[in-house]
Amino acid sequence: MAHNKCCCCIPLRAGVMIIAGLSTAAYLVLLIGLLIRREAFLSLPFAGAVPVFWVGVVVCLIYALSSIFGVVGAITNNRAMTNIFRVLYWIMAIISLIVSVAVYIFALVKRGDIEGECSTILQNPGTYGVSGTSTFTKAEADAACSGAMRTYLIASGIALAIGNIIQLYFASAIGAYSARLRRTNLHQKLHNVEDFPVEPVGKAHF
Repeated sequence: MAHNKCCCCIPLRAGVMIIAGLSTAAYLVLLIGLLIRREAFLSLPFAGAVPVFWVGVVVCLIYALSSIFGVVGAITNNRAMTNIFRVLYWIMAIISLIVSVAVYIFALVKRGDIEGECSTILQNPGTYGVSGTSTFTKAEADAACSGAMRTYLIASGIALAIGNIIQLYFASAIGAYSARLRRTNLHQKLHNVEDFPVEPVGKAHF
């Protein structure tokens, strides 16, 4: 997909700088949040808590650094840095798409089970440690959980579609900027060759 502008009105280079800046801020916030809440995550009662936590930290760190490369690459027109940012951004965009769609499909498949568990909790809140004394009849609980689940599926489906479209659009814009840098570098090399042509081997100079 060819781009001359980002979001129809922002110059491509500036758009990549903005995307990289926002990405840097997001991953740094996630990284700091993980480190601040380290003890809470590591004390979670399942065997994979420790490796999952550290994988999350490493992923956030890698993508924060790649986003910083994106900012610097856009500022300095550095193709190598921009390429690192482009590749990792595309990987994350594709992973986000796959995971979000998988979670949504899981929610659809397990909709009946989720609504049933929700209804049971509303009918017997004290059994599940939920504060409050109000309880629901089975009909009221079923209706409330069904309505909440329907609202969740509609809202999350819209958010999922919009979020992934934006993510993929940003990835294609970064790719377009990287391609433009490649064309610019190639043109510069050809221009240098024309200015300083290489003489055929063995040609005599007089």
